[in-house]
Amino acid sequence: MKKYLYVIFLLCTAGLYARQITTSELHEVIAIGKSYGVPESITRQLMYEESRGKVDAQSYVTYEGYYSAGLFQIYTQPDNYNYLLRKYWKYKEIDFDINNPCHNATIALHYLSDLHKRFGNWYDALLFYNHGNIATASEKTKAYARRIINAK
Repeated sequence: MKKYLYVIFLLCTAGLYARQITTSELHEVIAIGKSYGVPESITRQLMYEESRGKVDAQSYVTYEGYYSAGLFQIYTQPDNYNYLLRKYWKYKEIDFDINNPCHNATIALHYLSDLHKRFGNWYDALLFYNHGNIATASEKTKAYARRIINAK
């Protein structure tokens, strides 16, 4: 029983000690977004929605044992993770650090930019980014997309 309480304690306190993005890293992340055509307001709000600006954030919700990690919460399920790295990471896979804010932003914002090109608008791109299927997006997911788009 003590072991389970300790694990619960660690999970509950992990977010308290996560590292917040620095000002210089934030400027780099915004520049990465701009290089892919992602407006600064969307980059900032997506980062806030996904990790609250914590570069080593990790989701508590797991699906089939996988989680999302980093500034823009990249989903670590191997098919998804490997696809994103093959398509959007121009360096060796071994050099990718999901908790490096610039690495995470490079993958996530390039992917979001491609979704914007595919769907023609930020709303649908964000629905797909968060849920993977626009047709079945929940009200919670739709509210998420609206918050990001409407952020000033």
